[in-house]
Amino acid sequence: MKALNKALAGLCALSICAGCSSVSGIAETGRNSAAAASASIADKMEWGTLKIGGGGFVSGIVTGKKVMYARTDVGGAYKYNYDTESWEQLLGFITDADRGLLSVDAMAIDPTDDDTVYFLCGCAYFSNEKTVIFKTTDGGRTMKEIDVTKLIKVMGNGDGRQCGESIAVDPDNPKVIYAGGDVTSDEKSKSALIKSIDGGETWEPVTGYDDLGLFTKTTKWPTWTSNMARSITDEAYNYQNGVANIAITGGKVYVGTSIKGVANVHVASTKDDKFSVLSKDLPTDVYPSRINLDSNGDLLISYIAGLAFNGASGGAYRYSPKTSTVTNLLSPDAGYGSVWADPQNPDHLIAGTCGSWKDQEWEPWTEEHGPAWGDQYFRSFDGGKTWENFTPGKTKGWEQPLISNYLQDGGYSWIRDKAIHWSGTVVTDPRNSDRMFITSGNGVFICENLWSTSEDKLPTFTFHPDGIEEVVSLDFVSTADGLDLSAIGDYDGFVHEAVDQIGLQYQPNMGSTSAIAVCPQNTDVWARTANGDGNNTGSGYYTTDRGKTWKSFKPACTGGKLSITELSSGKYRIINTSTTGSVSYSDDFGATWKVSTGIKATKGVYTLVDPKDPKTVYASVLTHNDYWSSDMTKTEPTLEESHYAFAVSSDYGATFTETTVCKYDMCDHTGDPAYLGNGSIAMAAGWYGLYLISDSGKTVKKLDNVFYAKCVGYGAPEKSGGVNTLFIYGKPDESDKEGIYRSTDGGATWVCINNDHLYGGTGNGNYLVGDMDEFGKVYMSTVGCGIVYGQLSDGSSKPPITTTTTTKPVTTTTTTTVTTTSTSSKTTSSVTTSVTTSTTTDNDDNYSAGDVNCDGTVDLSDAVLIMQALANPDKYGENGKDEKRITSQGIKNADVTGNDGMTTGDAAAIQRYLLHLITELPEK
Repeated sequence: MKALNKALAGLCALSICAGCSSVSGIAETGRNSAAAASASIADKMEWGTLKIGGGGFVSGIVTGKKVMYARTDVGGAYKYNYDTESWEQLLGFITDADRGLLSVDAMAIDPTDDDTVYFLCGCAYFSNEKTVIFKTTDGGRTMKEIDVTKLIKVMGNGDGRQCGESIAVDPDNPKVIYAGGDVTSDEKSKSALIKSIDGGETWEPVTGYDDLGLFTKTTKWPTWTSNMARSITDEAYNYQNGVANIAITGGKVYVGTSIKGVANVHVASTKDDKFSVLSKDLPTDVYPSRINLDSNGDLLISYIAGLAFNGASGGAYRYSPKTSTVTNLLSPDAGYGSVWADPQNPDHLIAGTCGSWKDQEWEPWTEEHGPAWGDQYFRSFDGGKTWENFTPGKTKGWEQPLISNYLQDGGYSWIRDKAIHWSGTVVTDPRNSDRMFITSGNGVFICENLWSTSEDKLPTFTFHPDGIEEVVSLDFVSTADGLDLSAIGDYDGFVHEAVDQIGLQYQPNMGSTSAIAVCPQNTDVWARTANGDGNNTGSGYYTTDRGKTWKSFKPACTGGKLSITELSSGKYRIINTSTTGSVSYSDDFGATWKVSTGIKATKGVYTLVDPKDPKTVYASVLTHNDYWSSDMTKTEPTLEESHYAFAVSSDYGATFTETTVCKYDMCDHTGDPAYLGNGSIAMAAGWYGLYLISDSGKTVKKLDNVFYAKCVGYGAPEKSGGVNTLFIYGKPDESDKEGIYRSTDGGATWVCINNDHLYGGTGNGNYLVGDMDEFGKVYMSTVGCGIVYGQLSDGSSKPPITTTTTTKPVTTTTTTTVTTTSTSSKTTSSVTTSVTTSTTTDNDDNYSAGDVNCDGTVDLSDAVLIMQALANPDKYGENGKDEKRITSQGIKNADVTGNDGMTTGDAAAIQRYLLHLITELPEK
């Protein structure tokens, strides 16, 4: 997907969460340690995604004998359902902690068994750089997770993700599998190519591949850490692609590597893994994008000029293992994502460029209506000797009959005038060779009548993303009179009339949109603002007729949030908050702006207009001084420097009175305040739980029955006139599973409504929004799986996809099979957290990993001492002047990452340990 999806790529700030200190005016209650795990009504809910269609990069499709699977860069993996002609999500069980596994880098189907499939998953900037292989033996109903993080790392949302596939199963012995990483796991790892001989249960490095000497550089993985991995180049993590493609046939394994200037396609026997250059007749100045096999056993190798969709050059070639000869298939003047042979007829070939920007036609080209610009598609009836360009709307010549029909939107009107682009894959349908599937940056397209040459039955390209939902939603509004509105990254936003109806996109379109707001006193009045400068003349739009017509306005800032309140009949105030904490308001739809006073935020502010009282505006406020750690005398920020706060305005948002609530947990900002009714508000504080605020902010009460609340939302009450329903993403009790919980009594009691269909958690938008005209219905943002909805059902919803819970040792390395349930937790009962450690090594009985100041505990002061000693060795180094300087034993204890010395990475590892992001020191 586009840069938007990397907006939250940074890790949470690395610091241990302290318990909330008592603050004047706040009622602090202790936690009930004897609280029972929450009851569940999850079996009475059904979960799915709102129908928008595509919206993100589908990076690959693989086919079996009768099946197809698709992968995406941030939105999981899908299987094609031929009964419904739609795609079904397979990784919806992934939790917030494991959301990086929604980035699927490669897939492989067992050539002997359509139900056995492997998915190589990982993302450098999420989930602690975890890389796993999911294996299913029942067509995706259940998944087994095999962790290979200690061997290789992949970045399923990095450059070259359209290349593939970098995992393959030996058709002669399906227990033999090869998989390749973008980088090795660290500087000492033996190879970026790994191999299993037991069906993926255990994995070992393929040192024969490493002997080629291609991985000679190092890179930080990712850049804001000190984790060093061996790599192809020394560029940043998101530019690495390492092992690009693997194919196995005839007892030989073929590996393409994303490197230029040297041979980049190699071959070895699967018996000895001794690699050599495949052929000197293959190019070395372009990257191998994909290696496909035809039914004769020949390799179809396509190339691209640059991993970031640079289609300026590349070409495609056939390699015959029988004769060791290379045949040129397509001109090197263009880059190709894929060349594919119909399994039923190897003379029928299709090909697609990748990163070409040429015309595709939605309708006849006129002065008023031009083409869309994207990739080009070719077919051959004679094994590649001759090719025909049959891109949508192509003709045989100027004003000649069409070769292929014009592009069709498939009912998704928002896709019109957009192009098929970034095409890493073209394949024929394994059940219908007259149909082609194409991956694109905005979903999936098909071409039917693929081999027809009749003017009465033209090949026809149609947008066909049914079931794939990969938009990134940043905001959502639901009203009691039936409005359900979204703000979407890249695609503006939609009016959602029903969960199974394609949303109606706002027009005119702004591109990436960060906010959508509705005036609660007059729901005909809406406003939206761009996530950047917008794609049109206005970076904001408003409507006073329920979206029928829109007028542009200039917001006080882009990328923030909006609220609207009614000043008087027909007169409205727009309140615009920024990601840096500023609050402004306009009474003339953006012609002029004034700054609101009373809020001291340095990060996000979310405002909420009281539905019954337009004068009253509430705000959740986040203040955090990112530079507190530069003061080496501090072990953590003060409450003043880093906290959640709540603010109230009684003059339509012009001035606010702010009350500090609790310390900031230094992870995600939890977002909108939730309206319970009659002036009462619920506000989430992450690992510090949930707070109820009333009496214009004078009464602030921490609920003792919420352990973790990443975000809170509200929806229609269970009974007319009752309090609004609350929804949290988190867990009421420490022993509860992470998930979505509901309260119908103002937070007094909670029930679980979902911990099996989490789709990676609340993602970039970080919201739960209850439907205001349907009790029990709720909408959730995700990192790349669209907008998830849950609603009460009759109990007939499908069982969840699950993972196994067994643990199995791995040859050579300690790879394990684990569940995908998060085990992260925080304590909120003390100001600091200390962990006593007794870790020892064989070489030094005094060694205690992480205890840098040698006081018998591992806490934040140990990480701080590392930073002090590195930044100011004259004062805090081993020979420094300060009495609290580090000792020689402390230096030994500091090296917890195995880098043969004390580094900033050791400080980060200690903090990850204290945050429970890793489970042991030294960091494994």
